[in-house]
Amino acid sequence: MSLDLTAFVLTQNNIRTIAACLDSLSWCENVVVIDSFSTDGTLEVISRYSNVRLYQHDYTNAREQRIWGMPHVLTKWVFIIDSDEICPPVLRDKIIEIVNSGDDTYDGYLFLTRTLFMGKLLKHRDYLSSRGKRLVMTGVATRYWRPARVHASIRLDNKKYMPNRYYLIHDPIDSLSAHFKKMLRYARWQAEDMYDSGVRTKFWHLTLRPVGKFLQYFIIRGAFRDGWRGLVICVMGAIQVALKYLLLAELTHKRKAGGD
Repeated sequence: MSLDLTAFVLTQNNIRTIAACLDSLSWCENVVVIDSFSTDGTLEVISRYSNVRLYQHDYTNAREQRIWGMPHVLTKWVFIIDSDEICPPVLRDKIIEIVNSGDDTYDGYLFLTRTLFMGKLLKHRDYLSSRGKRLVMTGVATRYWRPARVHASIRLDNKKYMPNRYYLIHDPIDSLSAHFKKMLRYARWQAEDMYDSGVRTKFWHLTLRPVGKFLQYFIIRGAFRDGWRGLVICVMGAIQVALKYLLLAELTHKRKAGGD
């Protein structure tokens, strides 16, 4: 019996990770990829997979890209996975079980994400997110709480948090230099979201917030158990927080001065 599920992936120059992602979705006969005109060989890799339907669309942010792409999903359920993530067999089996059960009690399931950093799967909870709304009914997949450019949250009426043994593997860091460029891009989007929401940078945003972020993940979430890798991850997380408030201050100054 055909599985009433589509895996949904966004791509843009992801040649380093896309093959591992799509390999982990070989069990899913429907995979929709929305590509933002990749130029690094990503499209050639995608073309090798017979279960993939490829569409292209200019990228604004992940939320808008998903809203544009969801009409191409024709199944009851959609599994949202990033191009730098892998679906392990344990999670695969659980997703198949949920979809085949016919149980509509929940309109979405949240799974943990674990980060792969410099060849090691980290023990602590992912520094970028805790649990993502990944397996959702297609009808609610474009229903967002607010128009955020980064980490926009799908609004679910009845969601279920899955046990920690069901997790995605996240492989976000090719090199530290490339990751810092990504951090800057995300921080700029976050600053724009905050500005639109009326937030303005305060002194404590640049002092207490980054320190609090570091302590939250390094101590409370146990990143210290990952040694120097955990330390590096948490330092980058703190820098990300400081960056978004610095860019918010810059944006506020430009808008007041009448610039763009």
